[in-house]
Order: sequence, then C-alpha cells, then structure tokens
Amino acid sequence: MDMNEFIIAVGTKENLSGDIHALGKKWGPDAQVIVASGKDIKPTIVEKASSLFLDENIVLILVDPDRSVFGELVGQLDMLRERIHIVIYTTTALPDHLKNIAGTISIMDKDKETRMRKRVLAFLKRYDKKMTDKAFRVLVERIKDESILESELMKLVNYIGEKSNIDSKDIQAIVVEMHEENLITLFEAVARMDKEGVLKVFENLLTNGVHILAIHSYLIRQIRLLLQAKDMEELYKANPDYGTFVKTFGKWKENLEIKTSEKKHYFPYQKPFYAHKLSKASRRIPRQTLISFFNNLTLSDVRMKRGTRFDQTHMERDLLEA
Repeated sequence: MDMNEFIIAVGTKENLSGDIHALGKKWGPDAQVIVASGKDIKPTIVEKASSLFLDENIVLILVDPDRSVFGELVGQLDMLRERIHIVIYTTTALPDHLKNIAGTISIMDKDKETRMRKRVLAFLKRYDKKMTDKAFRVLVERIKDESILESELMKLVNYIGEKSNIDSKDIQAIVVEMHEENLITLFEAVARMDKEGVLKVFENLLTNGVHILAIHSYLIRQIRLLLQAKDMEELYKANPDYGTFVKTFGKWKENLEIKTSEKKHYFPYQKPFYAHKLSKASRRIPRQTLISFFNNLTLSDVRMKRGTRFDQTHMERDLLEA
C-alpha cells in the first residue's frame, strides 16, 4: 500500500477496536500503530511531523478528526504521509470534509461474522488448516475483542497439532469468553463499591488491547441491557434457576413487538444463557447505582467527543464515582 496516500476507513464506534487492529495488520505484524482522537489529534500530528527520525512502520490512525485539522495542519499532514502510513478513521458516514481528501476509501465490514470469517480463512490458510462451520459459530460467540483473534487462532493451531480441521470442541477447550465476564465482574465490583476491583478489571481490558473508546461504547450498551433486565425482575417472585428463566424469558419475548435491526441493544434478543447472567447481575445491583453509572458514562462520552488527553483518568474517576 502506497505510503503517500491517505487511507480513509469508514467504520463504527462499536467496531473501533477490531478495525484498528485489522488496519494495522495491513502493513504487517511489525507495524507500530498509534491512535489519536479528539484534542490529542493535533498535538500528535505536530509532534510526529517535527520528529527528525520516524520509523517507516508507524501507522498513525486519526479517529474522527475535525474539519479544522485539515485546514490548520495540511502542511504537516502532507509531510507525514511521505514518511509514515496515515489512516483517517470515521465512525459515521463519510463526512463532506473527508470526501475532498485524495486517498483510498475503505469501507470496513460492519457485520462481525463477515469480518471474522475473512480473517480466520486468511490466517488458517497460512498453516494449511480448516475450521468447521460449527466451530466458527462458537468462535464468533466467544471472541468479543477482535484484536485478540490472531493470538487465539495461533493457540488453536498449536493445540490441534497434526490435525487439519479445528472443530467446536477445540474452540471450547482453548478460546475463553473473556470480556463479557470481565464486564459483568466490573458491574458487580461497582455495586459492591470495590474500587480496587473496578480499576483492576478496567486496566485488564486496556492491557488486552481494547481501545478505551470501544470499552466505553460497550459499557454504555451493557448498562442499558442491565437496566432492561432490571425492569424484567417483576416477572419472577424469586431469583430463578436457568431452566425456569429460559421458559419465562421465551414466553415474555414472544409477546413483545419490537421491530428493529439493532437487536443487540435489546435485552429480549440476547441469547438465553447471557440474558440469564445479565438478569442475575442486575438483581445484585441497585437501580440507582445503574442509573448513576449510566449518567457518568454519558458525561464521559461528552468529554471524549470534545477531546482530552486524560480519557483513561476521567473514565476511571467516573467508574469509581458510580
């Protein structure tokens, strides 16, 4: 890919983490990916443009840059794209100010299954391995942070040894459902006022390569699901076992008339096992705690859109104040 042209990637906030990982891989496993968003964009561009020595493997990804960036820093950007790779990532439909920029436009796959299928096929082909359809479905369910996909596939390749096919039992043995569990643990830590636990889980997500904007987006969605699960509590006289929950959950869902293409945002359309876990977690967290948590996350969203160099610090504070 030519270093002299911009790559304009059109994606979504929810897919940001996986897309950033995939974009970085376009230039090989040794690419040094630097992500800048909000008010960090301008100082990052100025800093890199003024550096005497820059590694040509650097991939600078600018997330939702403001129109003013291209007016004020056009000289620095032109200089930089001669030396490093620059990706302009937008989480909305292509804005007018990006349509006028010469570069390759890449529309990122919004469907998780489609994105993962392409990456899985490409990776396994290198090792002359295949994966059954059932195994792939299990993999999609378990991999929530797509930035770890290659590392999990490498574990599977090593695990099966001389076998040519990866089956669902291999996935179940090796690929651990991590981020849902971590986020449920995060909510429970907030409810217990376990500040040390809150920070530990949050930092664990960051350490595992999940971008802070992706964490924030995921948290917003999960808190909404927990509030919806809270509203469902009146259907049960007591905390039900899984079998009882599934029967009531199924009947309740049949009587709803929700027409939407974004089913993942609605509690009734979660898989029964995950819905049961959400329901159990919501029972242990007071409604006011959930509302307070949601309000704090909303304030974080406003700050992130304005841009700040202290996103992690602000988000840690918001989590602790829930």
